[in-house]
Amino acid sequence: MNEPLAIVDLETTGMSALYGRIIEIGILRVEGEKIQRTFSSLVNPDCYIHPMIEQLTGISNRDVEDAPSFSSIAREVSKMLSGAVFVAHNARFDYGFLKVEFARTGREFSPRCLCTMRLSRRLFPHHRHHDLSSLIDRHGLSCPDRHRALGDARAVYEFLRRVEQDEDPDRLAEAIRHVMKEKKLPVQIDRVMLADLPDKHGVYLFYGPQNELLYVGKSKNIRGRVQGHFAGDDRSAKGMEMCRQVHRIETRTTAGELGALLLESSLIKELHPIYNRMSRSTRRLILARKSLTREGYLAVTLEKTEHIASDTASNILAVFKSQRQAEDFLRDAAKAHRLCQRLIGLESTRGPCFGYQIHTCDGACVGEEPALRYNMRVEAAFAGRKVKAWPFKGPILVKEQTSDGETGEAFLVDNWCLVGSGRFADGTEHFDRRPSQRFDYDTYKILFRFISERSHGRMIRNVPEGMIHSWEGASHEQL
Repeated sequence: MNEPLAIVDLETTGMSALYGRIIEIGILRVEGEKIQRTFSSLVNPDCYIHPMIEQLTGISNRDVEDAPSFSSIAREVSKMLSGAVFVAHNARFDYGFLKVEFARTGREFSPRCLCTMRLSRRLFPHHRHHDLSSLIDRHGLSCPDRHRALGDARAVYEFLRRVEQDEDPDRLAEAIRHVMKEKKLPVQIDRVMLADLPDKHGVYLFYGPQNELLYVGKSKNIRGRVQGHFAGDDRSAKGMEMCRQVHRIETRTTAGELGALLLESSLIKELHPIYNRMSRSTRRLILARKSLTREGYLAVTLEKTEHIASDTASNILAVFKSQRQAEDFLRDAAKAHRLCQRLIGLESTRGPCFGYQIHTCDGACVGEEPALRYNMRVEAAFAGRKVKAWPFKGPILVKEQTSDGETGEAFLVDNWCLVGSGRFADGTEHFDRRPSQRFDYDTYKILFRFISERSHGRMIRNVPEGMIHSWEGASHEQL
């Protein structure tokens, strides 16, 4: 490459740029294919370094105790990077940390990037591993100071020199062009607008030229996700067309991931974005409901609906997106579990089902099989798709807090229904009661996944039944 390069490597306290900090930075300034300047410094992260990080990098809490903060070296780092292509192995990682650190000092950071991990994948697709250790072994690179910033940066430089020597120049140039493909922004969207987006949990809304809502999405990092829409190499034609229409971007931050998921689902149902196909309020669902025959056998009926009353959710065996999906599932279940095709609604005959005649049904349709044994197989067949029983004795409150712990959101949930939600910040609260308590399948799936995650248990508390009626007047400390 004829352009100046800034080959960068960082050692950090963790994997997340939002919560981790830099503890060492190494930079090689390459011009005319030769290293012209180097920069290396430990960095005081102003936080604790975990023993696993100490063991990996050899950098201890004592080592960084007297090291400069990033803000004190930001100017020098900026000079090293200025006007150069930002080069790193897994560049998104290093770029993310530097972006956050520069933002803390009030500096913009949006260079052109070359990721050598992606370059390796492009040049050597037949190899499975492309981490830096694999490249060092595969290409015989020298790296005596592995997992130290300047040492790893030198290994990246050696990799670039090696592929320049060994690869066909045209093939290498094409691979670099592919990897460095810049974000193609619509002319009406500038980079400053993207840079100003929050790097927090929440949802984003894309609006078109007539202020029509194109799309609603959610992310743990709104800015990164929105930028990804305009930078994806393998986007569909429909996604590319949507991005070309974006004139305005609106964001709504949430305290955490649950709030983002629930808000995204709610906005899609309420606002009907053009490019969101799933979770629309007009989407009809197919319910497989169970009932008992006079003889005690479980029977299954399919029912079309748009909403599910919370007091009837307990007899739902499964929820399907279409009639065809439901019928395909029933046929497979009948075959795998020897179920009666008449009792599960695939046949409308009065006598024995066809399966009984060809010996794939054990006779529930004619009373030959004990009802208990048959019913157990029905329950087993639907176990993976059944709406799970509410795992609490009554309503619960789920509280999500922002990373600083000063603000947050609370969600009152009962029998998989979102009863109310609220925000709290700086000692003040605002709570809203939901107008209805209808069972919503998308909300159910979101809540079930969240509650099933063991680490979320600390965010959940039981709520007395009477508290639901005083929800609007309760403070978050009371709840």
